[in-house]
Amino acid sequence: MKLNKKELLIVFLLMFSAALSYAQDSIRNNKFIINGYVKDLQTILFQDIRSEWTTANLIHNRLNFKWLPSSSFTASLELRNRFFYGDMLTKFPGYNKTFENDRGVLNLTTNVFDEKSFLFNMAIDRLWFQYTNEKLQVTAGRQRINWGQTFVWNPNDIFNTYSYFDFDYEEKPGSDAVRVQYFLNPTSVFELAAKMDQQDKATVAGLYRFNKWNYDIQFLGGVTDEQDFVVGTGWSGQILKGGFRGEASYFQPRQHLSDSTGVFLASIGYDYTFRNSLFLQLEALYNGNEKSGNLLALDQLNSSNISTKNLFLSGYSMFGSLSYPFTPLINGSLAGITNFKHKLLFANPSLNISLKENLELTLTSQIIKFYGQDNSNQDLTFIFARLKGSF
Repeated sequence: MKLNKKELLIVFLLMFSAALSYAQDSIRNNKFIINGYVKDLQTILFQDIRSEWTTANLIHNRLNFKWLPSSSFTASLELRNRFFYGDMLTKFPGYNKTFENDRGVLNLTTNVFDEKSFLFNMAIDRLWFQYTNEKLQVTAGRQRINWGQTFVWNPNDIFNTYSYFDFDYEEKPGSDAVRVQYFLNPTSVFELAAKMDQQDKATVAGLYRFNKWNYDIQFLGGVTDEQDFVVGTGWSGQILKGGFRGEASYFQPRQHLSDSTGVFLASIGYDYTFRNSLFLQLEALYNGNEKSGNLLALDQLNSSNISTKNLFLSGYSMFGSLSYPFTPLINGSLAGITNFKHKLLFANPSLNISLKENLELTLTSQIIKFYGQDNSNQDLTFIFARLKGSF
């Protein structure tokens, strides 16, 4: 079901008006919570620093509304408003349409204004209602269902996969879904979830998570997009005084149960904090999907353009990251990814500076290099400067 721009604006205004009508009395009773942020992200893109640069700017406002009328009921509405302008819209035809990608049953994302050099995009990426009692929790609506255990790649995250490269979307994508969680005890839960996408295809799966040997262990199974049966497992715990986690999923097409067309993905990660506060993170991915697309093209560096079967380039990939707080207000990090099959090198240096309470500056870069001659024309360098104020 797709809403046009006028209908989306009406939905937004009705929800916003209803929220405000509750706000005055609810805030007095601590039943209504409003927060959000405003960000300005400047981007420079080039293939060779001596060649022509492409520039763009994104002003991003997020508004989060949460209503808690009682201890059993919670409702949430979260909005993204983005004003984007710059050379990218003219130099990369179709790039404006990536802002409108919406995988939900209701298309609650639209470019309200879409001109040659600028656009204004409005999106509702959270809209859910939740009922909770002693052991049962039911959530219905646009929500994030996070079944992943690792940091960069999540084969278990079958409902709403995200891209590591999409660093400016901290909240990550959601799904139009119903999720039922039954807590057997403080360390064990059984979940059943079902979602519909924009093509009216359903994903239905169950998960059982429990604690054993000081590890959180999970098993899942179901059907994704009405196309594949999926089974998976994951864990998180500690080894050698560091975090140790992993997950794996196997997808078998429903129409080809007896053949070998299934796809297997697995990730494993380890992180450790040294005494001097240096933080080390390592992760590896195996992607057995030989049909994985070019996830490093400009229009693919977006969380809404990937799926669990297409997390990254095929074959083996390695990730490593170091971060260190130089002062309580300044944190630096350096991350990297390599894929041996596709001869990829990726570097991600970053510096985060806390200017004052609720105001921070982030300087970061994403450098994509291929050391194979056939792929050198895909080299890209992004440089970002982001100022974020929260409220």
